[in-house]
Amino acid sequence: MSAVGSVPVVRAQDNAKPGTGRLSLSRDDPCLVLGHGTIFLEEFKPRMQILLPKSVGAFTAEVAEVLSDTQLRIKRDFGGDSGSGTMRIREKLEELRANGVEGLEFKKIPHVDQAETYQHVYEALSHGGCITIFPEGIHISF
Repeated sequence: MSAVGSVPVVRAQDNAKPGTGRLSLSRDDPCLVLGHGTIFLEEFKPRMQILLPKSVGAFTAEVAEVLSDTQLRIKRDFGGDSGSGTMRIREKLEELRANGVEGLEFKKIPHVDQAETYQHVYEALSHGGCITIFPEGIHISF
């Protein structure tokens, strides 16, 4: 079977870049992210994601609103509705603070709109075609 086309699939995580400064969470609101030496207005837009280090579970959260260079709001707690991610993050932040370090390092993940990819998949399947998804996650062929 030969491929008639190929559409690269970009995972947003593949484009993660270190953010400037460090971040912590508001003590009162787990969806309010506080920056320390950050430039959130320059580096983030809604729908982008924040990736935390593996030391706290490599949690991600979608940015809902950028309030200032040192504050942004995420859609929901890191780690989901259970709140376990937030507890783990707060514990790590306290440990860092006790050692004289304010906040966690983080990465910024751009929003990737996969609408074009899904459109190609839909067209291939609706015309009797097939798709191949490689385990590396780098291409969808049809």
